[in-house]
Amino acid sequence: MLETTLKTDFVPGTNLTDGLACAPWRFLLPSLQLENILCLEVPAIATLNVLSQHCKNLTVISTNAGKLETARQKLERQGDSQLRMIHVPDFKRLPLEDKSLDLILLASKNGLALVQHCPGLHEEFDRLLAPEGTVYFESNALGPRLHVRRVLQRLREDGFKRARLFWLTPLRGELRTAFPLNDELMTRYLLRHVLFGQSFKKRAASRVGTWLSYSRLFSRLMPRRAVLLQRSSRKEHVHSAPQYISEIARAHSLDLSGYRLGLSARGKYNSNKTIFYAFKPRAAKPEIVIKMTRASEFNARLENEYRVLALLEQQRHVARETFPQPLFFGRHAGLVVVGQKAVHGEPFRSRTLGTVHCPVAKQALAWITQLATSSAKKDAAAQARDGLEMLLQRFAANYPFAQREAEFLSNQIKTLAGSAQTFPLVFQHGDPGTWNMLVSPEGKLIVIDWEAGEPHGVPLWDMFYFMRSFGNWCARRAGIRDTLQAFTKNFIEPSEVGALLIETVEAYCKALGLERRLVGPLFYTCWMHRALKESTRLTGAELQHGHYFNLLKLCIAQHQTPALQALLG
Repeated sequence: MLETTLKTDFVPGTNLTDGLACAPWRFLLPSLQLENILCLEVPAIATLNVLSQHCKNLTVISTNAGKLETARQKLERQGDSQLRMIHVPDFKRLPLEDKSLDLILLASKNGLALVQHCPGLHEEFDRLLAPEGTVYFESNALGPRLHVRRVLQRLREDGFKRARLFWLTPLRGELRTAFPLNDELMTRYLLRHVLFGQSFKKRAASRVGTWLSYSRLFSRLMPRRAVLLQRSSRKEHVHSAPQYISEIARAHSLDLSGYRLGLSARGKYNSNKTIFYAFKPRAAKPEIVIKMTRASEFNARLENEYRVLALLEQQRHVARETFPQPLFFGRHAGLVVVGQKAVHGEPFRSRTLGTVHCPVAKQALAWITQLATSSAKKDAAAQARDGLEMLLQRFAANYPFAQREAEFLSNQIKTLAGSAQTFPLVFQHGDPGTWNMLVSPEGKLIVIDWEAGEPHGVPLWDMFYFMRSFGNWCARRAGIRDTLQAFTKNFIEPSEVGALLIETVEAYCKALGLERRLVGPLFYTCWMHRALKESTRLTGAELQHGHYFNLLKLCIAQHQTPALQALLG
């Protein structure tokens, strides 16, 4: 039971922001396995930390002695002083060996200006780079496009026959998306499906951007751009998928040559995935979605997603069109890469009515019930007790839980173990929030992101988690933004949302043969599990302010309210 969950170490503070979520432009490179990297000028310390993990030798050369010294001191405080730092008066002749570099990063905010104002720098690129070496830099100014053409023409003459150009978001800070310049079809897809948001500001920006893409003005007006140059005899390494992605796909008999690729590295946590969208020539929608971990400690999540999708495809507990099809699996530089057939639809949040009468929400409830009833395996009460007791021990080790609250949870688990009837384990999605659901053009539900999937999961957990996220949308219509307040309104107090959950739980238990008195223990342990997962993003005093920790405490404190009693029986 809960094989994936029980193998996970829920250590507070292990999934924080920054870290390996920085410098995501590196995934555009032909390879992440590099011997020697040179940074011209001083990048952010976080970027240096990331690059040092992908190469054997990292050198920083700058004309600014003050910045070099500041960086040196910061790295020494971190206990990392292995980088080579060199101060030079100019970049005319760099103190490095010929053909010794795999990557040159122009760390200036406007790398284009750096090349433009250092006339001999392009000659140094030619001298220093290995035969298939790469140059990466960004430009963050509209400026005359004539300068861009002149610089690129000069580099082409030195062997960089083609350049991959991208427009980037956001306009400053860490890159989050990189899509090919002048690819209007891909740009429209990005604006509608990747950068789409619920706020008025994001919706307005998406609409304006889409209009500009139709007028072919969008790429011209986007000030932030990236240039990736590779001196390679193989064209596909320059203007197709990154070499390492192509090789993994080719090992599974999938040829990515000719596909156009865009990159999304949204999210600020180490656990967030880097996603490539692969479009066929002249296609307006991607055919393949490629997911990649940013940190090796999260490989197991993506490995699990591939395994779970393969099982789901084989066992067919739910309709084939309601989940992505797995295509290939591999590793590069210690990171897992998974390819899936792209699924297309609008976000649940843009299609829901935000009321209990929403047909999409009811479809989601029916889908969760179908997945459980079709996959149920009985006689697992002892397994459930042992697994949940283990989670309770880990929970108590992480959180400042009162003794009476710990005893309450322990008694709930004992109730599960004492089930008079057979106890079922079910195929569980593990994270069925509304953000992981799409609605196809035909109005059919599609459920994505199966990293937390469990072939032998706990019944009702998916149901409770979905209803909590859907209930938040319903509360928003009433002007309630605080999620704990929304939960209280929907489930602690009498409400239409609570009544819908009660009705659905009744049908679920009947279809599954689950004792009604076990709903309570499953309800409380669901939030205990969510709090455990959340603890990896919290440190120290933050734990007591965790959303799910306080949600669980609320439910225990209010367990005798009429609304909760009606739900939990």
